[in-house]
Amino acid sequence: MKTLVINLERETARLAHMRRVFGEQGLDFEVVKAVDAKLLSPEQLKAGRTGKPRFYELGAGEIACFLSHRKCWEIAAKSEDAYTIVCEDDIFLGENAAAIFGDDGWIPEGAGVVRLEACRPKTLIGKAAVSTVAGRKVHPLRVARAGAGAYLISRSCAQVLHTNSRVFCDPVDQFLYSSGLFHKKSFGIYQIDPSPAIQEVFLKNDRVLGSSLFKERLHIESGVKKSSIVRILFRKICRFFKKIIKKIKEKIEDVFTNNRWARIGFR
Repeated sequence: MKTLVINLERETARLAHMRRVFGEQGLDFEVVKAVDAKLLSPEQLKAGRTGKPRFYELGAGEIACFLSHRKCWEIAAKSEDAYTIVCEDDIFLGENAAAIFGDDGWIPEGAGVVRLEACRPKTLIGKAAVSTVAGRKVHPLRVARAGAGAYLISRSCAQVLHTNSRVFCDPVDQFLYSSGLFHKKSFGIYQIDPSPAIQEVFLKNDRVLGSSLFKERLHIESGVKKSSIVRILFRKICRFFKKIIKKIKEKIEDVFTNNRWARIGFR
């Protein structure tokens, strides 16, 4: 089972980080040259802004990130291996991650994608595990709000993703887990808990590697226009009530369905 690591050619420190992290567990990987946001053509920018976005219009960094993952999907779609692991170059690995990255015997039958990373936002997973590996459980993944730092993808699923992403308008993680594409194609989506991988942005406050994409997202989500005190106060009140409603919905789902909202751990 091959592991692909997306790395921008000038980001040598991040590549050195990945070689160190993977080398500590005796794992190898293949570098996939990331698409550079500074070199995007007008056609590429248009491809990433085609359709009605469910979140926000993508910045150049988001588009380049999506296109970089799409390169990995193309490689996975043509691979002799049934499964391929895709990683961004800012992840850390947990204990005994080699048992997961180096063997495919634990992968549930019919799996299209297995998310291998922990993420700060809560994730909706099935209560019952369908598989176990290295002391971890594999649950059906119902809703994931973020996280494309480390995931496993099947060859057939990669073919579908690559074919259906010639144009796009949402971030790559939302496209992966929230587009509904897998359900239409009958691919299973799963989550390992606790996860064997985590991105630096979710692990450390004193970030060494940093993330220009994370900064771009914060800039887009916060908006660039100055707001009046009344508007700021109104937004805070709305945000407060939305959190309450969200918690009530999550509690109802936890009690009355076969799913539960969980903050995926890292080990």
